[in-house]
Amino acid sequence: MDTVDIQTLINEYEGDRVKEIRGVFSSISILQNRLQTIFDKSDTQITLKQFMVLAMIRHAKHAPSYTQLGELLGSSRQNIKKLVTLLEKNGFVEVKPGKGNMVSIHLTDVASSYFGKVYDEHSIILERIFSVYSDEEIHTFYLLITKLYDGVKQEENRMNQK
Repeated sequence: MDTVDIQTLINEYEGDRVKEIRGVFSSISILQNRLQTIFDKSDTQITLKQFMVLAMIRHAKHAPSYTQLGELLGSSRQNIKKLVTLLEKNGFVEVKPGKGNMVSIHLTDVASSYFGKVYDEHSIILERIFSVYSDEEIHTFYLLITKLYDGVKQEENRMNQK
């Protein structure tokens, strides 16, 4: 049985809009898995998903809730709660009561120390991954990926209206 080669598929899909759209979609999923594997191997303390939760809490103007993190990260409240529970168990976050049934999630000193330790290593990995791009290509890629959010949001709104 012949194996599927990514480069062969890329070559076969190029130039056909429908195939290229499918190729972009498939590539996002494949690359997400491969990036997760890279970061999970490089960081034995937490997973990439847990890291993303911490990063979003770190950059939030106010301590977020499970629901807010779920909306931001495109995940269910339940999945975020599981990730936060593990982070809390390991001392990275503190969950505090909020308004009504809401909670607010705060980084601890352990998380701050963790970011200080892994920042350089993560930066090096990202720099190596993106070293194949010029500054102009990075800027174009950034604009295109942010535009993809618009299309995803439109589809989410369509699905929520059903």
